[in-house]
Amino acid sequence: MRLSRSVAGGVLMALFASSWAARSRGQEPASDTAAFEVASIHENRSGEQDGFFRFANGRFTVTNQAVRWIIRWAHDLRDYQVSGLPNWTETRYEIQATYSPPSAGLEAVRVMTQRLLADRFALRARREQREMPLYHLVRVNDNGRMGPKMAPSDVDCDRLATRPPTPVAPGQRPGPTCTAWVNYGMLRGFSRTMPQLARALDDVVGAPVVDRTGLAGYWDFDVQWSVLTPNDSRAELRTPPVEAIAGLFAALQDQLGLKLTAARGPVDVLVIDSISRPTPN
Repeated sequence: MRLSRSVAGGVLMALFASSWAARSRGQEPASDTAAFEVASIHENRSGEQDGFFRFANGRFTVTNQAVRWIIRWAHDLRDYQVSGLPNWTETRYEIQATYSPPSAGLEAVRVMTQRLLADRFALRARREQREMPLYHLVRVNDNGRMGPKMAPSDVDCDRLATRPPTPVAPGQRPGPTCTAWVNYGMLRGFSRTMPQLARALDDVVGAPVVDRTGLAGYWDFDVQWSVLTPNDSRAELRTPPVEAIAGLFAALQDQLGLKLTAARGPVDVLVIDSISRPTPN
């Protein structure tokens, strides 16, 4: 299994993989005592912007990721949910680790990574709720009419998780299902629920997005918008400037028949009390 992120010229790309895929492969659940068997950590000084997380068959690899991103990945959080990180956590690292059983799933590997952060980075943190700005995802029309780029899907991802994959003809590849891709100019989803669409949007707008559409079931969608800011910054966009996402607001209405409305509400936050550069191997 591969979870990837590519950062180039200020553009963030993320792959939102669904949990049904892990369950359908019979992966082991998480354990509170889970830990990597062996882990090697080295600073990455290549200056490259691309990086990824990958785990499969008992091996976990982090390539060229900032400590901030490793913490986010381990706790399955967005940037706005992590508070108190020092500037040095923008430093990028490589991690090579092994774990057992080899069938351990995503949640188990996340728990192991949390343990690694505590042991090797001396990470100490606590959870709390904070009131902050957010968006509600709502329908433009109450009559049920959606935009031209949004349509119901006949693929039930929950049922698919309990069934073996459908065979495909020789030489053919199965089409994408139960997943979504998003960056600052494009969002495509295949058999996604509205809460999943909302979660895909919140990294783009830099704030929580809560589903208030009232739409049930699974949906296919494809929305594209213009990014007006120049991509000349090597830093990752944590909270995009308004001009970077203005096109998104218009595109959601025109293409999907949805809109984002400003609101406030409680949000779960991980507060960093202390963290140190990693101990040598």
